Amino acid sequence: MGDGDVQGKGLRLEPGTITVLLGPNGAGKTTLLEKIAGLREPENIQVLYGTDWLWKKGSLGRWQLNEEALLQYSYCSQSPEDGLFARSVRDELDYSLRPYALSEQERAERRDVALAAVGWDSSWETRDPYLMSGGERRRAALASVFATPAAWLLLDEPTAGLDGSGHERIADHLKQLRAEGRGIVLVSHDSDWAIPLADRILLWSADGSARLCGRDELLAHPEWLEQTGMTIPNWLRIAHLLGQSGVSPEKGWNPQLAAAEWDSISGMEFQMDKRSSGAEIVGKEAIKRIAKEKMHRLAGFDPRAVWLAYLLVSTGLFFLRDWVSMLVGAVVVAGLLIAGRISLRKWQGLIVNYAIFSIVTSTIFAWGASSGGGFEWEAFAGTLFPFARTMLILLLGLAIPLVMSPLSLRRSLEQLTTFKGKTPQGIQRFILTVTLMMRFVPVLLELWGRFAKIFLARGKTRARNPVAYGRKLRDVAIPFLLALFRLGDEVALALESRGVGVNPHPTRSVRLKWRMRDYGFTIGAIVLAVGLWGFAHR
Repeated sequence: MGDGDVQGKGLRLEPGTITVLLGPNGAGKTTLLEKIAGLREPENIQVLYGTDWLWKKGSLGRWQLNEEALLQYSYCSQSPEDGLFARSVRDELDYSLRPYALSEQERAERRDVALAAVGWDSSWETRDPYLMSGGERRRAALASVFATPAAWLLLDEPTAGLDGSGHERIADHLKQLRAEGRGIVLVSHDSDWAIPLADRILLWSADGSARLCGRDELLAHPEWLEQTGMTIPNWLRIAHLLGQSGVSPEKGWNPQLAAAEWDSISGMEFQMDKRSSGAEIVGKEAIKRIAKEKMHRLAGFDPRAVWLAYLLVSTGLFFLRDWVSMLVGAVVVAGLLIAGRISLRKWQGLIVNYAIFSIVTSTIFAWGASSGGGFEWEAFAGTLFPFARTMLILLLGLAIPLVMSPLSLRRSLEQLTTFKGKTPQGIQRFILTVTLMMRFVPVLLELWGRFAKIFLARGKTRARNPVAYGRKLRDVAIPFLLALFRLGDEVALALESRGVGVNPHPTRSVRLKWRMRDYGFTIGAIVLAVGLWGFAHR
């Protein structure tokens, strides 16, 4: 297909090219790259590597990742060093090479090339990544990405944390890979570094629209950046003016040559406009509008009202006694989640695992309840019922972290427990514990999800048998635990710097105000709780 607006037309990227993906913050560039790598559900995107579809239907008719397609790319996340877990650089490189059927000589050659790409030699193979500095760990992670013989490289901010020489070294290696016929998709905020490398540029807007253009086309139409919600860099404005004055595009992309040409031009006036352009404002407003549309409706209520409503409705659910009332309770919970625009998708793993545990446990009790060894449906239903009732209460509880920030929770608890400007130290410790749990449970789930993606991107396999599950547990759990230890150290230092454990007075901030809608919200919860209790005792 040709260049231009690619919305609804599909996008074909050719081997031996570098495609740079540009867009404003929050537009979904990383999300798009993860979909291309199969690390997210494809939704409305279908990806084909050569003749291999990334997703295919399995024997049960369910969509699953195609391992042949996974071998076609090497993926670099925004923080690839977080996925390091081996005790030496060589082990890290060999782990990335393991899915490919290579001889020992081929593996050794690929290790040497990968190390040279980041400025190292074979003496670095025995180094322990966990004894390295942050920049060295980033180089080790990049070497693990460059080591594979995959036809495509998917790179998300590969130069973050590298110095100027590191930028040049990575650029030279990408050019070499392009000359070898390998395709590269690159996301980078360093536009002055990335755009000169590009054969094609994919402009990705916050609303999901996209434009594919050539590098020289962007030089002629820098306003396309503004149309995506970005600001035109000053260097691109200068290169654009040079192009209008007849300077060749190649000189415009070379900073040294561009500077010399700029100095040689006389009589040209150039003014840097520091004000936001209309297109930039439109882009920001679009992002704000999208964010507002996705905001949970409960976010506008006082956190104390949300907590009280949860306790009231949960109490009503606790009184459910039979499966008919359970059905009514399920309808109430579903209605509340829909009315509040609350999606529990991020908790789906926890919910599914809880459901499986409930069914398996109930089945075991049902088989054991019969003296003749048969299956007792009454025992199965009786055991499953409290699990199901707890599930409804759990679903409402999981919604709270999605609609209430840890800061608002802390404010509400402090205002409830403060008397004459003082809060007992025991209460303060309790509030801090609750706030940290609420703050870091989603963080831990996000960390686990990130390392699971890294395992899939590097291991190139789906966990389908006990051996694969064990390997996944090892390769995901080790970096997860190490990241958890680092996170604990950071939290301890942050709490110590804020005087936690020394200052007996709680932090003061803007006081929450109970408004009329909070009264109405609480009264509605009381009505629901009483209604559930009454229906259960009908």
